[in-house]
Amino acid sequence: MLRLIPIALQFERVRLVRNRVGMLALLGYFAIGSLSLFLGDRYASEWRAAIDGAETAEQATIEEAREYIATGKGPADRPWVDMSEPMWQDHYAGTRVLRDPSPLVGIAAGAVDPAPVAFRVHRRADPSAGGGYRIENPELVMGAVDLTFVLAILSPLLLGVLGLGIGSREREERIDRIIVVQSGEVRPWLTSRLLVVTGVTAACNAILCGAAGIMGGASLHAAGTLIGFGVSYAALWGGLLAAVSAVAQSVRAQSLTYGVVWMTVCIVMPTVAAEVSLGRVQTDFGVSETLDARGLSYEAYELSIEDITTGVYARYPELAELPAASEEALDSGMRRLATSAVLVAAMAKRVEARQAEARDAQRITDWAAWTSPAVALTVALERLVGVGPEAASAFQAHSMDAVDQRVRWILRSAWNKQPLDSSDFEALVGSAPPPFRWEPRSARVSQVAIGFWLVTAWLFAVVGLRREERRIEA
Repeated sequence: MLRLIPIALQFERVRLVRNRVGMLALLGYFAIGSLSLFLGDRYASEWRAAIDGAETAEQATIEEAREYIATGKGPADRPWVDMSEPMWQDHYAGTRVLRDPSPLVGIAAGAVDPAPVAFRVHRRADPSAGGGYRIENPELVMGAVDLTFVLAILSPLLLGVLGLGIGSREREERIDRIIVVQSGEVRPWLTSRLLVVTGVTAACNAILCGAAGIMGGASLHAAGTLIGFGVSYAALWGGLLAAVSAVAQSVRAQSLTYGVVWMTVCIVMPTVAAEVSLGRVQTDFGVSETLDARGLSYEAYELSIEDITTGVYARYPELAELPAASEEALDSGMRRLATSAVLVAAMAKRVEARQAEARDAQRITDWAAWTSPAVALTVALERLVGVGPEAASAFQAHSMDAVDQRVRWILRSAWNKQPLDSSDFEALVGSAPPPFRWEPRSARVSQVAIGFWLVTAWLFAVVGLRREERRIEA
């Protein structure tokens, strides 16, 4: 069969030149792929610009606070600001938790990812708020045409156009028996042609993936992994096309069957997976999420001081050993801090519930990856670059931990009953969490699923081609 590859390559080249539809499909694929690269690069630039803006705003607040500490006075329009109190040091620290973008983040510009790239940490920050915390997220452009969409949805169509008629046209025009008479068997010839068109599609995917790696400045390993996914996915669909070509008795039957396979695998199954799985981690878009956040706030401020104190000491037992714990009653300022701590504890419970839902959604997504290679590729690429619903959920949990640590510092500083100075503020600024990048724990599930589909598709193709050859010989 290897000796037929050059002949098949020359044959398909001539056929492509004469086939205007195939040439337009190839040019259109590269045009849309180039557009996705451009949009992805702009997406990554906006992500980095959002981070730079957040860092600039944080530094401006810090410099302002340092001036107030040096002069011993607050802003002229708010003379009650006292930088010796932990509440105001927290406010003017302006701490942001940043999401570090992957060099290849642009390939998933259309991912469903509701989390911001910068989250401001303070004593009442809510990582699961219903939209207010996304102010620093201008790069959120869901629905954009990205490289993931081009590879997962459009590359199978390109392959279908290039390979349309292979096998089925020979049977429809009754020339398959002539091929058998001249060469002895038809299977190597059809397989060679299918390998050639699959190789053309794989080369197109490799070029786009390589360009994405170069534009993003990705490492050789990351770029190689992306190229590997693009080539493997094309080979997978080459197997599916070969399986269809092995049984189709006419060009019309081949096109209809392949279209049904594409519709089921690329449209129906991902839609079902999105409804069942991804929707579970998008509740923070709803009105109910906002109302729940307000309800937690109302409940916290309606608690009695005894319940508030009990809740604070239960969550932060180390406070019981500090000077303020020996006083008969907390002053008004410390009551406000204690109330905020109770509210944060309620927020943490809600985030934990959201994390449980996200884990369930992840398990369903992993299951869906076995039913659709389009889902498997999408999930694999999102995990490769650290975006998507799972990454958003992980960032939410990370932000909640940062808020909890900040509240712990505020309470400990207030319960010490000692005024804070510039060294305390500098220590607070220096304790800001490092940039966050999500590292998935089960990234290999999608890779194995793609490999399973690839091997299975070509096994069906080989069996089908052999069966058709035996039918001709009979």
